[in-house]
Amino acid sequence: MNDNFAVLNLPDEMLHISLGGGQARALLCRTTAMARAAADIHRPSSTALAAMSRLMTATAMLGVMMKEEDSSVTVTVAGDGPLGKMTAVAHGGQVKVSAAHPEADLPLKKDGHLDVGGLVGHHGRLTVIKDLGLREPYIGQSALVSGELGEDFAQYFTVSEQQPSLVALGALVHERYCLSAGGALVQPLPGCTEEMLEQLEMRSVFFSAISREVADMALEDLAKGWFDGLDMKILARENVAYRCDCSREKMERALIAMGRQELRALIDEDGGAELTCHFCRAAHHFSRADLEALLERATR
Repeated sequence: MNDNFAVLNLPDEMLHISLGGGQARALLCRTTAMARAAADIHRPSSTALAAMSRLMTATAMLGVMMKEEDSSVTVTVAGDGPLGKMTAVAHGGQVKVSAAHPEADLPLKKDGHLDVGGLVGHHGRLTVIKDLGLREPYIGQSALVSGELGEDFAQYFTVSEQQPSLVALGALVHERYCLSAGGALVQPLPGCTEEMLEQLEMRSVFFSAISREVADMALEDLAKGWFDGLDMKILARENVAYRCDCSREKMERALIAMGRQELRALIDEDGGAELTCHFCRAAHHFSRADLEALLERATR
């Protein structure tokens, strides 16, 4: 790998790939800029940034697999580590993330790697909520395997969606700066032969250092090398990015949803309110007059 890869600034994107004439599908993405945007907003420790980056990458892959217009997916990772609960939301490839304690950190592991599993926690639950615009959202859950997140998402796909999957998530972080981040998802489809399964298993070693691999190579070139001989076809490519869709209007609805009693207490005791978005840290101030107007709307 080129020692100057960090300054290449290759664009974030997601490739949709068909293998073996439709026997398997794959997603391959670079999410470096997304991770850097999260770092600017949340100011996390190095280990927290690696965890949040991995979660965003996986959530983006879940998001782009949902074809329904206006659909969204929310993923929470509630482990027993000092990072606390993480939440990521995706609308297609547009993702946002939050963590309860982004400042938390742990010493490096003996092998010199960031202790993401320890910070997230080795025990807990991964929950995926898919809102397809129907009356009831789909909710799937699985227990955490290691807290490293790649294994945990593979477990989720196998247990909750009955879809065996190879999941690779990586983020190369140095002194709270993301040098490179990305991920890959490979899933056999109905009709996949044993020979194809063996080929996919053999090539899984290619994904072990995915954050370094996506740093200085075009994703298309990586895919051609990794899936050589497997009738690899790129079906589509799309941009992925950090984006928060919060607004003052959404904050108003949240205040109204508190109910008349809570709104009256904010007016009488605090004389106003300030709500801060967990995902982008934008602060929205509501004066006494603003709250009085919301109280009137809440009583209609």
